Amino acid sequence: MTAAKVSKEDKKPIDEKPILDSPEIIVDEKTFLGWVTNAHHLSKYPNGIPRLKHKVAIVGFAPSCADVRVYFNDPDWEIWGLNQLYLQFPTMAEKATRWFQIHQRSSYDQAVRDHKHDDWLKAQTNFPIYLDPATWKESGIPMGIPYPRFEIQKTFGDYFTNSISWMISLAVYEHIKYGGLEKLAIYGVDMAQDEEFREQRPSCEWLVGWAQALIGKDNVYIPAKSDLMKTTWIYPFEEGSAEKFRVKLDARIDELSQRAQQIRSQKLQLHDQEMQLIGAKDNALYIKKTWSDVIRSEVPGQVLMNR
Repeated sequence: MTAAKVSKEDKKPIDEKPILDSPEIIVDEKTFLGWVTNAHHLSKYPNGIPRLKHKVAIVGFAPSCADVRVYFNDPDWEIWGLNQLYLQFPTMAEKATRWFQIHQRSSYDQAVRDHKHDDWLKAQTNFPIYLDPATWKESGIPMGIPYPRFEIQKTFGDYFTNSISWMISLAVYEHIKYGGLEKLAIYGVDMAQDEEFREQRPSCEWLVGWAQALIGKDNVYIPAKSDLMKTTWIYPFEEGSAEKFRVKLDARIDELSQRAQQIRSQKLQLHDQEMQLIGAKDNALYIKKTWSDVIRSEVPGQVLMNR
């Protein structure tokens, strides 16, 4: 699949500076990569904010999110964040070039994670924020723009199970439309343990496959600690390796089960000891209360026994 051609009108040098671009940025034939999708109303340019970076890092919430710091000062990388990632990774809000909050406000207002999320979204001034296209106009978020849901679905279909999938699809969509994407990195999207993440993982992997097909497998980076695009063996050529891996895992599971049982036994013993101490203390308190008229504090000039 080849990228769509950009019209000569789009390629014209532009003298005006967009709202979100710094004065030193010059848009010309060499640096122009099309437009940031649906951000035209945030810019002084007639067609919106120019895309000027060849590389995109998508950042989620898993521990590997911090590894994206290596690109924070690289001028050729876009950094995309989402939802309440700024709570876990505050520097993201300073370095992000786009943000995604495509849930309806009613869902994130009730989130335990952050009851002031809407206030944070309204306070941002440095990057476009993709919102639910059905409600973005009423959001009151100055940097809010509609996520191009229907354009994306027209290109990729309906297989979307999480926000990261929508983010990957937008990076791929803009490459299909304009070209220019050289690298895609996905940090903080490990999807390793939780049942919900395991259900969400396939749609991310499907869209990673799109990216690999368009810009090359070696140009899509996924951290080793992520479960995305990983398998324990290559079917059917490494079946022996798979059996060895299963045996190793079973041994590890047995070891951990035994250690957990030891800890449970220790907890029971400690609980029994605690109950004995509590019983002894209660008995001492009972004796003190029962004999309070006989055993009194020693006061100078008084005798201890009154009968």
